[in-house]
Amino acid sequence: MPSSLLLYLAILFAGIFLILRWRPFFNLRPYIKAAMAVFLAAYCITAQPPLTIMAAGFALSALGDYFLDLRGEKWFLPGLIAFFAAHVAFAVYLFGHMAPPSMFTPIEWGLCAALIAITVAFYIWLQPSLPGDMKIPVAAYSLVITIMGITALTTTLPSILVPLGALLFIASDVVLAIERFKFKFPLDKKINWALYASGQILLAIGVVAGV
Repeated sequence: MPSSLLLYLAILFAGIFLILRWRPFFNLRPYIKAAMAVFLAAYCITAQPPLTIMAAGFALSALGDYFLDLRGEKWFLPGLIAFFAAHVAFAVYLFGHMAPPSMFTPIEWGLCAALIAITVAFYIWLQPSLPGDMKIPVAAYSLVITIMGITALTTTLPSILVPLGALLFIASDVVLAIERFKFKFPLDKKINWALYASGQILLAIGVVAGV
């Protein structure tokens, strides 16, 4: 299957699931939600050369999408673990394309410092609302997504879509955390999906464009 078709299918399923966010849950929905990341994984595999680590990250994201769309609180932690592993995979790949710290521009230093400061401040604000058994997992997740963000912000890959996609991905996690642990707000789940899906798609396009 042509790589461009795989990308179009990922975009199609992202749009389909956004529409389904306005519909009641049904048993097939978690599979539809996961389809976008599955196609992005295939898109990375068909790149030349194949981006196997990024593909693994998107496959793990698909697993996280599946878990987080299942009914019941017991699936949240498996979903968090799957996304933790996905961010590790993304960070490992991007680390190989990261500028050495000695080459960071003042803007890159500023962006990294801002990301770290925002992550710490957000966790301090969120922490009182976290269940006792979620404080460490959420702290670990915050750490790994910040590392992934730093590797994306300082990448030597030529496409601006890489850092943009990573920042949208991080923004989606912020929305999810607020909605899940702090308070509900209008269109919260739809905003989360729009940020997440666009972030994943842009990240995939950016890394494939860099090979």
